[in-house]
Amino acid sequence: MVRALHVRVTLILALATAAFGQRPSFGIKIGWPATDTFRDQSWPGGRYEASSGRWVLGPVFELMLPARLSVATEILHRSIEYRSTGSGENLVTTGHAWTLPLLGKFRLSDKWVSPLVGGGVVWQRFASLKQTGSELGGALPRQPVQVSRKDPRELRERTARGFTVSLGLEGNLLGPRFIPEIRYTRWTTQAFAAPDGRGLNRRNQFEILLTLMF
Repeated sequence: MVRALHVRVTLILALATAAFGQRPSFGIKIGWPATDTFRDQSWPGGRYEASSGRWVLGPVFELMLPARLSVATEILHRSIEYRSTGSGENLVTTGHAWTLPLLGKFRLSDKWVSPLVGGGVVWQRFASLKQTGSELGGALPRQPVQVSRKDPRELRERTARGFTVSLGLEGNLLGPRFIPEIRYTRWTTQAFAAPDGRGLNRRNQFEILLTLMF
């Protein structure tokens, strides 16, 4: 799924480059998620506690267009983790989240520091998932047993979809461009859910990001 998306994005950038005669620029983005991927919540069988990585990091590819417009894509990585505890249960789920947004951007002026707005669609792929620990199992009376599984019992979809909007400033310092921004993402896919059906991953996500473009 992620590989297919990469191919589509590469094709879009190649077509845009041929159409407008512009070369793409590259950079790196680092950020701090203001919200965890998952939610702390209780359900009748126990409680979930989120403890995902506090940083996102990855490359950025952008193609400048006429009229202060541009198109961009990113490949952002974040480690994810949550713990499930309850009667006879102590499970830890870890993995990686790869986020791929496809964005359109507009600069409000041509000055060396300009407000920047953006928006687009976004996909997130959950990879290398692993759930380990102990839970009740076996014949009655059930006893704690050790488990290690690649598909967490809460997993519903490995690929989440959504849309995103951002607001930031772009500073051009005679070469590299610095872009601090605030980004909001609304996920339309419930990728993880508790056994009682309530969603486990957050639908609304906020991030503070800093990009350095070359």
